[in-house]
Amino acid sequence: MRIILFLSILFLNIYANVFDFKTLQSDFIQTITNEQNSTITYKGSFYATNRQVALWIYKTPVKKKVYFIKNKVVIIEPELEQAIITNLQNSPNFTSIIKSAKQISEDRYMTKYEDTNYYIDVKNNNISQISYKDRLDNRVTIKLKNQEKNIILDDALFKLNIPKDYDIVTQ
Repeated sequence: MRIILFLSILFLNIYANVFDFKTLQSDFIQTITNEQNSTITYKGSFYATNRQVALWIYKTPVKKKVYFIKNKVVIIEPELEQAIITNLQNSPNFTSIIKSAKQISEDRYMTKYEDTNYYIDVKNNNISQISYKDRLDNRVTIKLKNQEKNIILDDALFKLNIPKDYDIVTQ
């Protein structure tokens, strides 16, 4: 009985260390592969808080910012001079996805959000990769590198600023 209790506490501590955070910062590489095996790769930085606020800054091949603010998503696309605003039910929130993940093997977790299965791989007590198939049957893999947890992130980082001359598209 003591062994089971010890292992349960150990598992909870490992689980808590991986998925519990006040803030999270990471570089990412996102690869999207379609059914014809054509691939596009995006690179950038990611910031999140446990207050359901997140920011993805895409640096290559195109620059854009994706803000997750409570119940909405705003995509700022400088090259198109537009901002796309949508409700969160149309886009998954990173924090919600990882908080609901269940362990399916030693280093792999899975969670379901709106009929999509998200697989989360863990290495060295950090999230190393998230993979899923999107609504268009594209295979999406997001690799996280250089993670830092519970660091101070300035609230100004998450402040949404849509330039006045941008077109606003609401979905």
